[in-house]
Amino acid sequence: MRQYHGYPGFLAALLLFCLMLSAAGPAGAAKADDDGKPLKTGVTITGIVEEDYTDGLLVTTEDGTSYMVLTPEEVSLEQEEAFHKKYKGQSVTLTGNVFRDEDGSLSLFVMSLPAK
Repeated sequence: MRQYHGYPGFLAALLLFCLMLSAAGPAGAAKADDDGKPLKTGVTITGIVEEDYTDGLLVTTEDGTSYMVLTPEEVSLEQEEAFHKKYKGQSVTLTGNVFRDEDGSLSLFVMSLPAK
């Protein structure tokens, strides 16, 4: 019977790979919009819709905190753009869940945008 001498090395490499995957955990592979749990739920913020829309819908509160407003797929890009066009530079109140991405930026996930 022929022995394979690379077998222990293969097992060690496989074990190391599995340990690295488990250390990263699900958050290691998560995207910004796939983060697990929100920092806070049911948060109501009031702020000014930023004029610049190149990075998406941004709302800045009176204390200077900026939130990237995220919406579900049911809210079309056209609806979001229309909301921005109508409310840019104006104060709005939104309610949703607050998330923080890996670079520290805050996002507010809302189920819908006000139709006022």
